[in-house]
Amino acid sequence: MTDETVTPEPKSGRRAKDDIIDADIVHAEIVDEPIVAEPMAAPVAQTLVVPIEEAGTPAPAPHVVYIHAPSAPLKKGNRGIGALLAVLSGVAFAALLAVATAMIGRIGDGRLSFTFLTDARFYIPVLFYIIGFVLLVLILNRAAWWTYILGSLALAVFVYFGTVGVGLLGQGIIAHTPQEAASMYGVALRDPFVIVSALLAREVSIWAGAGIAYRGRRVKLRNVAASDSYEKDLAETRAGHDRAGTTAV
Repeated sequence: MTDETVTPEPKSGRRAKDDIIDADIVHAEIVDEPIVAEPMAAPVAQTLVVPIEEAGTPAPAPHVVYIHAPSAPLKKGNRGIGALLAVLSGVAFAALLAVATAMIGRIGDGRLSFTFLTDARFYIPVLFYIIGFVLLVLILNRAAWWTYILGSLALAVFVYFGTVGVGLLGQGIIAHTPQEAASMYGVALRDPFVIVSALLAREVSIWAGAGIAYRGRRVKLRNVAASDSYEKDLAETRAGHDRAGTTAV
């Protein structure tokens, strides 16, 4: 028996190539290669960077500047000195009234006498003059002279009727009948002493008022000067305050 050796047929080139590709595919499917994952990025820590100068330097303390503002001037009045001048003018009024009363007595009796100075009724108009003139000065204060001229008329009326009223009360007019009281009142209104008292009160208060008004005008000027000086000092103080504030900033 003859042994026959079977020799495999050589495969064509294309067939051999396909077999090689299939073997690679099979090998790829069989081999389990490990899958390596890409490492995740590590978190980056955020660092707060603070400048050394700002972190180490404390906040500046507030700068306080004390400014002494000037005090506002007080307006000066004329009432105190004016009232004193009014009282002093009452002395002049009393002296003139005494001379006038003596002249009236000289005309009526034919003799010159000053015995009436011991009579309290002589000082009634003097008292009304001082009271009325002081009140007038307190009201007018630093007013001009023409206001004292008008005020002298009111003062004369005050002295006139005040002297008449007090004189009649001293004579007991309340105890008389209405007819007798009216007659006494008419006689008192025509009394030369009362009329002269009113006239002198007007004249003396006019000229005394001129002096008081003159002083009042000077007080006004001083008040204006003091006010202007205060405004100037206040402006300078404010300017200094502004400069100090600018320097502190």
